[in-house]
Amino acid sequence: MREQAPHWRDPQKVLDRYHRLCEHLHVSRELYDVEIEEGEQGAISLRFRKNSYKVKKSRALFGKIIVITDNSDWTTREIIEAHLSRSEVEGHFRQSKDPSCVQVVPIRHWTDSKIRCHLFTCVVALTYLRRLERTLAAAGIDRPASAVIEDMRRLHSVLTLQKGKRKPVRRLETPTKTQAVVLSAFGHAIDGQGVLRKLSS
Repeated sequence: MREQAPHWRDPQKVLDRYHRLCEHLHVSRELYDVEIEEGEQGAISLRFRKNSYKVKKSRALFGKIIVITDNSDWTTREIIEAHLSRSEVEGHFRQSKDPSCVQVVPIRHWTDSKIRCHLFTCVVALTYLRRLERTLAAAGIDRPASAVIEDMRRLHSVLTLQKGKRKPVRRLETPTKTQAVVLSAFGHAIDGQGVLRKLSS
């Protein structure tokens, strides 16, 4: 926003981004007050501050969770680990409903074969997202796939037609630090001419 990048000039998109981050981090959006003001020539500024009252109320309830189970033969450790792993499952479930990644519903098909094909495609997409996260984690990048995809979606390209040549060449803009790290994790980099090249192993 400070650099007035084209993709951060829409106040609603900024708020949507903030809400998605809160959802991913399992943090209530009410813990912070976010105000966006529009200035001259379409420039916007962001005011972001902690809501002390909401934070105090949240802290008063933090950690007060009762876990009820019928697995009497489990150890306390096993019960707690099963409870904590639920958040990971819920995260994948939310991801399956995210229209920017994998959108299982609505299913716009009528026949059984096409519905099965749609669900299979969604499962494959979730599998690829998980593989993406594992590859990034191996490179030291601990970020959800949805956030990485959103960053890479802003890596713009252009087709250029050089004099005397009939075939256009696709060139990429200079990547941000995050985009460059992600490309490097997958063995690629953008050279000084804006061409995507495979790194030599």
